[in-house]
Parts: sequence; C-alpha cells; structure tokens
Amino acid sequence: RVAILIDGTPSVIIIPHLFVEEFQSVDDYSNRPYYAAFIRILKYISFFIAVFLPGIYTAFAQFHPEYFPTGLLVKTSDSLSQTPLPVTLEVILITFIYEVMREAGLRIPKPLGHAVSIVGALVIGESAVSAGIISSSTLMVVATAAICSYVTSALYPPIMVLRFFCVIAGGMFGLWGIVLLTCGVLVNMCSKTSVGVPYMSSLAPFSWRSMRDVFVRADWKSLSKHTIKVQKFPETEEM
Repeated sequence: RVAILIDGTPSVIIIPHLFVEEFQSVDDYSNRPYYAAFIRILKYISFFIAVFLPGIYTAFAQFHPEYFPTGLLVKTSDSLSQTPLPVTLEVILITFIYEVMREAGLRIPKPLGHAVSIVGALVIGESAVSAGIISSSTLMVVATAAICSYVTSALYPPIMVLRFFCVIAGGMFGLWGIVLLTCGVLVNMCSKTSVGVPYMSSLAPFSWRSMRDVFVRADWKSLSKHTIKVQKFPETEEM
C-alpha cells in the first residue's frame, strides 16, 4: 500500500494491482455472497460482450452466416443488404462515431454533455438507419457493446482498443482471426507482472484456493480460513 498526493489530497494506491481486481469492488464484501457472485459474473460477461460482440457479429455476417438462427439470419441479411457499406466498415464507422460523441460529451459542460448523448443516440442513429446508411442490427450490436463496456469502467481504454482489433480481425479472417488475436492478448497478459507478481494471478498461475474470491465471493467463514499472500505465488518465490 502506497500513499501519494493527488491534487493536494492524500490518496492510497494498493499494489500489486491484478487483473481480477478490476471486477471486484468494496460493495461485494458488504452484500450477501450470492448477490456478490451474481454481480461478479455479470461484470465478466459484460466485459466479454463489450470486447467480442462486434467482432463476432462481423465474422458471422461476413464469413459464417450459417451460425445465425434462421429467423435472425433472414432479418440480418435483409437489413445489411439495404446498406451501401460492407459490414466491417459499417461496424468500425458506428463505433468511431460513438467514440467521437463520447469524447465530445466528456469535453463540454455537463448539461450540454447529456444533450449531445441524447442527440447522438436518438437523432443521428435513427436518421442513419432510416436513410439506409447503416443497418439496425449493426447499430444494436455496437450500442450493446458500448453499454456493457461501462460495467467495468476502469477497463474502458483497453476494451475500446481491443474492440476495434476484434472487428478488424473478424472482418479479415473470420472467427479464426478473433481466436488468434485472443491468444496473442492472453499470452501478453500472462507475461506481465505487477511489482513482481503475475498480473493474471489467480488465473495464471492458477490457484484453486484463491478462486473463492475471483468469479464468486465466498462467505466470510470460507474467506477467513486461509490467508492468501501474493508473495506466495510461484513466480515470486523464484525471484
């Protein structure tokens, strides 16, 4: 634990900082275990939707349409056939416009920021669909991914970048491109450390005992049985 001054106010930074801690919050330990576990799982699902949904949609629409249910395939194909842009460029364009509106909302005064968000979501989106520039299914996919990205707001910058790369990989190589990109990202994450502690602990290296506070939050009786020290992870013992 390190104390620093931020804008003249003392703050505390807890190190090492691990990947699984992005999905944990103080509220988890004041709620019932079953509700805390539900919120944790919800955060992980939202994270994967925010990163992979636009890319998987692009890969399905361009390379693997057989994976769509029949009814959804008919509606999606009809919607995409009425737009002039390829699905990959369409997803990238909508995502880019959304990021522009988000940055505009952050940079201007708050009352105007809300107005920009409402105008962007309702007027621009509806007008683009009505004019046939973008499809309604693509707009819905991008909007869903954008909303899910705010569930883990601390991870928004990497989520945004990975989303663009997933769309490009899915548009160029289909699902295989997304799989290869995911493998590369996982290798990179597993190779990182935070103050000598593996960044992906307790997932890699795997620790079954510490899983009681990763995807779920066990009850206090289970959490208090054994104290887990990050210094005991395999990599740190070798250092």
